[in-house]
Amino acid sequence: MAFIIHKKEKHIVEMIKNHAHTVVETVYLVCRALELLMAGKQAEYTEITKNVHIKEHEADIIQRDIDTEMFGGAFMPSIRENLFITVDTVDKVANRAEKLGDFLTLIQPDVPKEIRENIRKICEVTCRCADSMEDAVISLFEDIQNVHEDTVQIEQYEANVDKLAWRALDTVFKKLEIEKFSHRMMLREMIIHLSSISNKMEDAADRIDIIGLRLKT
Repeated sequence: MAFIIHKKEKHIVEMIKNHAHTVVETVYLVCRALELLMAGKQAEYTEITKNVHIKEHEADIIQRDIDTEMFGGAFMPSIRENLFITVDTVDKVANRAEKLGDFLTLIQPDVPKEIRENIRKICEVTCRCADSMEDAVISLFEDIQNVHEDTVQIEQYEANVDKLAWRALDTVFKKLEIEKFSHRMMLREMIIHLSSISNKMEDAADRIDIIGLRLKT
């Protein structure tokens, strides 16, 4: 079951879905860039980080178009406000991905082999989390009953990322022999940038849940 969408609102719904998909693509790209960095493929990962910027900019453009259309009076006022906040929160996921991309480009961190598998797992779970976020946005308009299930899945993925990130940080600060403290701090910043992407997705899930509850009542 989905809530009633008037004819003038249908194209906005498609824009919201497209925005979510573009944000997910940004997340996938930055995780791919990190994988290429760890594989020592500098030229390839540098090119991918450029694409992260392009996708994040695309998401920003779509968001602005959505805002313009909704300010024109689409949707009921209470729903409109929550949709506006939700789209903005989803967009912040792409912003976080872009920040990680910038970090990889500028710092080019040397990732020790001891934490690479852990970083790969974080990326894998982060991408799954992004897929669930897109599913939640789609469910909002196509099957409201599935929204809570999707958002719960996001929360579970985010919790998993936190555990993996803590494990990686514990290895960096307690188990690895790294001569320079600045190197440890650089790795810490990279891990925090990466794990913050799923944190932002959890924020988006909270907003989507609120709309779902409003539409059910």
